[in-house]
Amino acid sequence: MINCIKYRLTNIFSFSDTAGRLDYFCTWLGMWVFVIGFFMIIAGNTISQFIPILIIVLSIINIANVCRRLNDIGKSRLLALLIFIPIIGLIFFIYLLATPGKK
Repeated sequence: MINCIKYRLTNIFSFSDTAGRLDYFCTWLGMWVFVIGFFMIIAGNTISQFIPILIIVLSIINIANVCRRLNDIGKSRLLALLIFIPIIGLIFFIYLLATPGKK
């Protein structure tokens, strides 16, 4: 967890770069921390018009993160579409965390 705190975000919107297991997990964790913090801030405010924009940006970051991880393990980037299938997406997330990258 300490390494996630020190983690530096680079090429977060890149679809062609690679991401190791720690990079993948830290980006995923950072997205969730940001989302929870954002929703806590807007809970009492009337800035809810930014929610669709937030969902689009976070979806792009998530797809880019999965594509970078798939590049690292040598799989096709089309497999990134599996994250949109509810149960399969969770299993696929665990697979991406557990599979070591190619050297």
